[in-house]
Amino acid sequence: MFGGKRKWVLLGLVALVPISAVGLMAWGLLSPRSDTERTGDCGYYTDPTRGGWDFHRRACADPDAALIITSAWSTQKCATGDMDFSRSRRKYTSSPMKYLCTHLNAKVGECVNDPGNVKLHLDRLRKVPCGAGAFEVDTRVEAEDRNVCDATRKRFRETKAVIHTSPAVSFCLHKI
Repeated sequence: MFGGKRKWVLLGLVALVPISAVGLMAWGLLSPRSDTERTGDCGYYTDPTRGGWDFHRRACADPDAALIITSAWSTQKCATGDMDFSRSRRKYTSSPMKYLCTHLNAKVGECVNDPGNVKLHLDRLRKVPCGAGAFEVDTRVEAEDRNVCDATRKRFRETKAVIHTSPAVSFCLHKI
């Protein structure tokens, strides 16, 4: 079918493709960069014990998209009320601190595993099917509302308020 020399040239070219892809990934050209997040992106954080606090993007309607970025890697600190849902890092010890500010990305009726999984445990926060032990979003208000759970506390034994300040949005979640 192919001549001896042509066969080896063809096999060499076929082998070159995966080797080139591995080289490009090692060089960082094909792998996702952790500083390419943009305001409005949705997703979740990975486990920090497995290579850092990378943010994995998903469509905002995706069940894995528990968070939405409100301010992408900037030297501007996140609003005080948003620090629990945010990350910071430095490239080098002499570099300025950069911040990735995120909010809870949820609608009324959706559930998360535990809205208390913030700060160092934010990587564990996920949307989950509504059922025993989950926290269901009962109320969502497009304002910074410290009383967001007042009505819900009368109906449910365990509630948690999540209040973001910039942009202002407040949630009340109750344990199912």
